[in-house]
Parts: sequence; structure tokens; C-alpha cells
Amino acid sequence: MLDQRLADVLDSKESNYLLPFYWQHGNHRERIPEQIERIYQTGCKALCVESRPHPHFCEDDWWMDMDIILAECQKRDMKVWILDDKHFPTGFANGKINQKYPERKPWVLNENHVDVWGPMKEASFLLHPSTPDDTLLCAVAYRREQKEEILSGQPIVLTDHVKGGYLYWDVPEGCYRVYFVYQTRRGIRDNYIDMLSADSVDVLINEVYELHYQHYQAYFGNTLAGFFSDEPEFGNGFFATHAIEREYDRRIGQDGLALPYSPEVLSRMSAELGEDALPYFPELWYHGDSDPRVRLAYMNAVTTLYKEHFCDRVGNWCRGHGVMYIGHVIEDNNNHARLGHGTGHYFRALQGQDMGGIDVVLHQVMPGFAHHKNVASCSGRMVDTSFFHYVLGKLAASIAHQEPHMQGRAMCEVFGAYGWAEGAPMMKWLMDFLLVRGINHFVPHAFSPTYPDPDCPPHFGAEGHDPQLDGFSAIMKYTNQVSHLLSGGIHQASVAVLYHAEAEWMNQRDTAMLTQVPAEVLYDAHLDFDIVSIDTLVERAEVKDGKLCIGDETFACLVIPSAPLFPENLIQRLQVLQAMGLDVVFVNTAPDHVGHAVALEMLPAYVTEKYGADVSVAGEHPLLRVYHVLRGDTHVYMLFNESPNQTAQTTLQLSGVRGDFVRLQLLQDSVCRDDTSDGCVEISLLPGESEILVFSTCPHLPTRQTYTTATPWHPVCDICVAHATDLSHYEWYARTKDLPNITGPDHLPDFSGKVKYEFTMELDAREISGWAMLDLGEVGQTAKLFVNGHECGIRVSKPYAFVIGPYLRAGQNTFEVEVANTLVGQVRDRFSFFMPVPATGLLGEMVYYR
Repeated sequence: MLDQRLADVLDSKESNYLLPFYWQHGNHRERIPEQIERIYQTGCKALCVESRPHPHFCEDDWWMDMDIILAECQKRDMKVWILDDKHFPTGFANGKINQKYPERKPWVLNENHVDVWGPMKEASFLLHPSTPDDTLLCAVAYRREQKEEILSGQPIVLTDHVKGGYLYWDVPEGCYRVYFVYQTRRGIRDNYIDMLSADSVDVLINEVYELHYQHYQAYFGNTLAGFFSDEPEFGNGFFATHAIEREYDRRIGQDGLALPYSPEVLSRMSAELGEDALPYFPELWYHGDSDPRVRLAYMNAVTTLYKEHFCDRVGNWCRGHGVMYIGHVIEDNNNHARLGHGTGHYFRALQGQDMGGIDVVLHQVMPGFAHHKNVASCSGRMVDTSFFHYVLGKLAASIAHQEPHMQGRAMCEVFGAYGWAEGAPMMKWLMDFLLVRGINHFVPHAFSPTYPDPDCPPHFGAEGHDPQLDGFSAIMKYTNQVSHLLSGGIHQASVAVLYHAEAEWMNQRDTAMLTQVPAEVLYDAHLDFDIVSIDTLVERAEVKDGKLCIGDETFACLVIPSAPLFPENLIQRLQVLQAMGLDVVFVNTAPDHVGHAVALEMLPAYVTEKYGADVSVAGEHPLLRVYHVLRGDTHVYMLFNESPNQTAQTTLQLSGVRGDFVRLQLLQDSVCRDDTSDGCVEISLLPGESEILVFSTCPHLPTRQTYTTATPWHPVCDICVAHATDLSHYEWYARTKDLPNITGPDHLPDFSGKVKYEFTMELDAREISGWAMLDLGEVGQTAKLFVNGHECGIRVSKPYAFVIGPYLRAGQNTFEVEVANTLVGQVRDRFSFFMPVPATGLLGEMVYYR
């Protein structure tokens, strides 16, 4: 039986999964219709209005622009999403916190301390000068027994000893540290909402969401699809100098770090600890006997308050008004489980949204760098590639799989701030990288009405100057097709891997293993996984037939990154799940009374030998990625070869799958039928090449074609160039058999535009077959081929191969190849310095196959 989604793709009736950012500068109202038409023509049937550059957000000019955008999109049956604030990150509330509600600004905890030796009778300690916003919450002393800043024993509460500007205390014998803990606004953004306060979050809702509803109620739930939050955060920084001032490393336990706070934090901490938490506040910064449970209680309090008062509150407003709520937080370099630019806990921060969400921007993911750190334009200039390659995409896909209301929708904002050096081959690679990890909705970044626009290029179309717009459009169609094929089913994962946030909070710095450590060894062994939070395990996980079940997802076992300490509720839940038959596997070391340990390097072998492999790969191909979806009785596999230099020519053994299937290499315009009687499938994927296998009967499709003759071609080419300043006008450049790099040092190093190659070939009837194919070889970067006046399609990455047999004739045949590069030569933006710039043109030997 033909799978319906496969039938949709074969008939070009796939749904839309694209909602690119559309920059609003407030100065192009008369051009909005033509720009929306350009977006529509690229295959994107929705857009997300980027409000950040608009000078009059939620003012008359904004509403006039939005009137046109909504009307134009309604004409084309396009959906509109709106980025939900004037400034990045979400939480500025269109400036109204400072203007109207300064009392609703966020609070933080600060501390200062003094060390003292006793005995000392009637000692007095000066309190630091304070501002009107500062409130002393407690004064507490701890004994110190060691050279390091480690606190010993129980806190000695001295708050009642404060009189005027002094603390008076008879210091006992020994070394002590006296802490003064304040509620203050020093060390926090002072013009943003308080994510821990419902009243403060309501300012954002009232000043942005409600205003849009008042203007556009008739569009809500039809043309207007929803709102997008961009990287909301706690926003706390350092109130004092700290040795580790790294942007993505602001975590509990750092001295000098302001900590998000509200009185509700104290009450929740006290409830979790079973006693007054206030005297233990110094252990939020310094190690003491109780710091693991105190820090866990604090982080539980702030992350659940964020979830309830911000994400759930906004999400519930949206759903109550017939629209959806999507977006993402800053996940970078493990920031998803930390403070500062983070929100402390990825799953809690996204749970109220209607899609899982992440972004890939600023060179965070680069081809071939799964096992090597790479320089990037984001903070610190180097990225934790283990996180970006093995965890980031899986975070969004996992929450989408596990939260029923998300219905499997996982979104990624992509392409932004890579610079104009990011061409179509790179974009295609990034899409495959995300699709094969379970991402199925995309926010391409971005369309802009300004050229050149320095704000985070590339900008698709570039107001008529983008040589690769056709290539971008081909990638958008491909992305919609693959997203359609991979959606609407159940992800088939081998194991679940525990999310590490709570363990990182509780344990001393860098002693808790991060999720990416087991994720990497599993994924490189072709053992797919989802990431599971403790909340999900405690609240919704079940065990059936020895497998972990979360919604429709099932996992053979649960893998837990090692740590010295774990939350007690996790241990208790694991004991229950284990008693129900679940295999609980700790990496390297296991705690007492639950689970068992497996060495990291033995983990793939343990899983495979005990449970078998969903997909086995012959030979060593660690960067061959496989994503498996079961939709009814239809098995769908996506294969992507991420290796930068190794062809994945191998055999797959697919567990429990037999019969007819369809091979789709959609960017090659190749769809054919095949079959397997034993689950073995031969594949051959060039570096960066992908393929989809759909186990569905489709007898009308042709069988897989094989070629017996390969003939090198070295034609003499007439070469013309069209500069990006006028892509419609070609100028003569050269006539040659030796094809040069057009942007080489002896040619046109600053060239941006299109290069046209014209040549002829004599063929007799015996050299022509209906399946004859021409491979253009090395190309930089996209290629469109015409044979005897017939367009054969466009290629955006290897292989640059075209079926040309139907257009050939005996005798002389004319060929025209149009190659496009990027705008990097014309616009040397600051982001492009972080990437190599590929060569331009036809660069190698052509081969004719028949």
C-alpha cells in the first residue's frame, strides 16, 4: 500500500514546514507585496515577522505594515508568525517595564562576606552601603576548617545582631566567615521583565500579545499562526569580579554571580528542604555540608517558576486565543542547564511551547567537526562541538516526541550569522544535519528588505542581487519534502539518555558527566536516542515488557551519565522503574542500590549485544547518521553522510524490515523502487549526501538504474560572467578547455554572481540511452544545466549529476551550465571570516554515464 505522505511528495503536495524570518525596518511599506511574493516563490508558505529592527513596534507605523503583511499573506494562503518583542531577547516588553512598571523589574541575590578569627568579644562588622532597592535578607556565619573556601557545619544565624549599619557578634574560637545576603537589583538587566513573576510577565502579554489581538482578532488562528519568543533568559550577571567570566558558564556555585530571586524562591526552597532555606543561602555560592541539596532546591525553584510564570503563562494565553507559541532559549555550549543567558533547564523552559525549539547560527555547527572543536563567531570563538553535534538537535526533537501537545513538532532557527560565505551546499548540509536528528520545522534566517544589510547575513534574495536564490529555493522544497516524510510517525530510538541538568547543579564543578558524553559514543555507533528529563521520568514514564515508555516512544534501556550525587527523587523513581523491569545503566559508576555500571567505551557493545541494533552498518562509518520513523506499517529511514571526506559505501542491516521500498534522492530528482528480502540495503553516499528510504509499495516507479559505461568529457567552453550588480547581463570572459577557478588569484578573486559555460558534444545514436547522465564533477557552488534548450534541473551539492538522456539527439548537442556563487566577494561581512570560501565555477572533469 502506498504511504500517503510519500504520495503527497511524489505529487508535490507536501505540507509547509518553513517560516523564515522577514526583517522589518519600517521603511519599505510600498515594497512589502513584492517581498512576500519573493518569499512565497522560494517555497516558503509562511513567514515570521522579525520586529527587532522596526523603529515603531506596536505603534501606528507597525500596524500599517502589519496590515499589509497579513493581507498579502492571506491572499497567498500563507501563515504569519510574529516575533514577540521590540528587542532581542524576548522580555523587553516593548520598553514598558522601565516606562510604566519599574516595580516589576527582576530581583537577584547578592552577597558579601568577611573572614574573621576568634575568639573576639564584641566584634562589629560594617554593612556595605546599599541602594534603596537593597534588602538584607540574612546575616549568617559559617566555620571554616580548611585552606579552601569551604564552609563547615551548620550556619549560625546572626540577622538579629544587625543594628544600624553594623553587625555585632561575639566571635567564638576558630576561623569564621560572615555572610550578608541581599535582595537587590545589582547584577541583573534593569529594563526587562522578571521571569519569576506572573505580574511582570503580564506586562509582556499586555503590551505585545494583547495589542496584536486587539488589532488582528479576525486573523488569529487562520492567517496569524502564532508568536515566536527569541532567546528569553534569566539575564543575571556578576555583581563582583569572578575568575570564570565566560558568557555561557554562569552557573550555580560561582562566587560573584547574582542569582535570580523572588520571595517565592525562598518558600519553594524551604518546602523542598523541609526547613527554612534562608540560613543556607551562602551555600549557593560556596561549598558547605548542605550545598548539593541547597543548590538543587534553588535551581528547582527558579526553573519551575520560569516554567509556570513565563513559558506556561504565555503558551496558555496563545492557545486560549487560537494561536501557537514557539521559539527557543540560548542552548549554546551547555548553557541550556545554566543561568545568565540561559533558563536553567531546557525541558522546563520549553514545556509550555507548541514545538521543541533550538537555533543553529554563528558557525556553531560546521561540516566535519563532530570530533574537533571549531572556531566560531559566537561567544568565546570556540564551540563545544560534542554538545552541538550530539545534543542540541536531540533536545528539540526529544521534547517534541515526549510532550503530547507538541505533536512531534521540532523547530530550528537556522543559517543566520554564518555570513555571505554560507552558500547553498552549506545550507543543504545544515538542513540534513538537522532533519536526520528529528528537526522538522525551520525558521531560515532571514529575508531582509535592505541590501546590503549588515545584520546577521545571509539574506535570501538580497533584493535581486543573490546569485543563489534558485539554489535556496531548491533547498526549501527539499526541506518541505523530507520534513513531510519524517513527520506524523513514531521515532524509533534504541535508548533514552538522562538529561544532566540536576546532576550538574548538585555536584562540584565539572564532576558530573554531561549528556553528550554517552550520546556521542552511542550516536557514532548508530544507536539513536532521545534525551529524557527527570521530571518526565518521575511524572509520566512507564515500563512495559521491560522497555521504558514515554507517550508513544519506547526505549530498550535508560542510560545515565555518571555523577557523584543525584537527586533523591530520581533514585527513588529509578528503583521503582527497575523493579518494573527497566534496565538502568549508569556510565562508568553506579550509585548503591540502583542500576548497574557499564564503562563508557563498552556502552555501544552492551546495548547492541543485549538488545540488538535497529540499524547495523557494515564497516567503520561513524559519521553516517540514520533516523528511523514508523508511521502505521510504513518504515521511513533518513540517511546522511556527515563525513567531510569519506564515502559511505556500505551495507545496512535493518531490523525486522523486509520487502519493497522507495529510494529518494530528492535534490537529484531521483526516485526509484527497490526491495530487500533480508533487511540488507546497499548504499553509497558521497560526503554530504543524503537519501530517504520509504518501505512502501510503489510499482509504477522505475527500478534503480545502473550504468556500465563512464566517459570523461573535456569540452572547450565559452565562459561568460554576470556580476551580482546585474545578474541578467552576461559578459564574455574566456574560451578554454582548462576550466579555472573563476575567483582564483589570477582571475576574478572578488567576483560574486553567475558563470555561464556553453559547449557542444557530438554523439551518435549508440552513445545515447534514456537514462544517460552527465556528472559535472566539482562545482562551486550551484549548477543549473540546459541540454539542447531543455532545463534539466538545479544541483546544490554533490553529486552534480543530471539525467540528460531524454534531451539528447544524434549529432551535435548543445550544453549550457549556469553556476552561481555567493555574495561574499562583493560583501565582505564580518561573519564570513569564520568560514573558508569555496572556489567558483566548473572545477573538474565531467563524466558521461550510460
